[in-house]
Amino acid sequence: MKNALLLLCCALCLSCSRPVYVDFTGYAQGGVWQVKANLQGVSVDRSELQRGMDSLLTAIDASLSGYNQGSVLSRHNRGELSDVVSTREEALAAGYDAMFLKMLDLAQDAWRLTDGKVDASAAALFDAWGFGFKHDSLPSEVTVNSLKALAGSFSLRRSDGQPQRFNFNALAQGFSSDVLAAYLRSQGVKDMLVNVGGEMVCAGVNASGKPWKLGIDAPFDGNDTPGRKISGVFSVKEVPAGVVTSGNYRKYYIIDGVKYAHTIDPSTGRPVSHSLRSATIIVGPECPLIASDAPFAGYPATLADAIATYCMVVGTEAAVAFVEAHPGLDACLISGEDTADSGQEEFRIWKSEGFPEK
Repeated sequence: MKNALLLLCCALCLSCSRPVYVDFTGYAQGGVWQVKANLQGVSVDRSELQRGMDSLLTAIDASLSGYNQGSVLSRHNRGELSDVVSTREEALAAGYDAMFLKMLDLAQDAWRLTDGKVDASAAALFDAWGFGFKHDSLPSEVTVNSLKALAGSFSLRRSDGQPQRFNFNALAQGFSSDVLAAYLRSQGVKDMLVNVGGEMVCAGVNASGKPWKLGIDAPFDGNDTPGRKISGVFSVKEVPAGVVTSGNYRKYYIIDGVKYAHTIDPSTGRPVSHSLRSATIIVGPECPLIASDAPFAGYPATLADAIATYCMVVGTEAAVAFVEAHPGLDACLISGEDTADSGQEEFRIWKSEGFPEK
């Protein structure tokens, strides 16, 4: 009997020590979010974690979404919040929330880091080209120049008293992944893959005990379905890490044979026209930009989101120089000419020295 009890106890201990990987999913920010997490040793149950993540994403939408007409961002952009704001306390009293103020700080940090190439204050420009919260297209040169002059400021109000309009789309999904990852860590989760709109946070290992393996979509025009055709696969070995891919092959329109991509260069006020098709950025744990005293501490996916956008603004040569100048960053840059929905193009691929393989 003692031997039987001993065997039973051993079996129970072994079952308790096995990883318990669970998939979570939901709808947010115009797409599906997904999380894979190991719940071994986590005291809260699956349904509570799902509710917690749903609640956080709802809060992000209510704060930062330009498509939610009742969000803090939308109300600010319409000028409905007080303009008498000089301190954080006054901002909170005026109707702003902590999430909006944090994103505003991160957006300004991204603007500084990228010499103004990633500019959340250029919302009016994005709208004018039809890639913001409105559906305009082909603005005149006069309009472009006037709107370009309004960008580059992170004060809540312009000098004429009108609201400084913001668009956080270049950062929001990376930010969302960071927020979900922080929540899961607070609940004791160590192994996770968080994916909000393709912007990811990887930590720990996968269900096989190996590094998380990710794919890069082949960046040909018309490849609108993630995973439909893969250009390459890599394993994220240095974790925790933020991983983001940006590209110009999904959001664009063509008028009179000219392609207008959604990436806008704030310095010219126009969509970019270089040959860089996609940029995959990995922000690893040793990156100084996410150190405990750095502006992006705790936000590796937000930083990766900003840098991937920067690469798509400046093109391959400047992107390579930026990545090589910043330790702890790795990149895979894919260049090529515009193509139809064929995927037959031969791409040119540049990878940083530390970019991981399979």
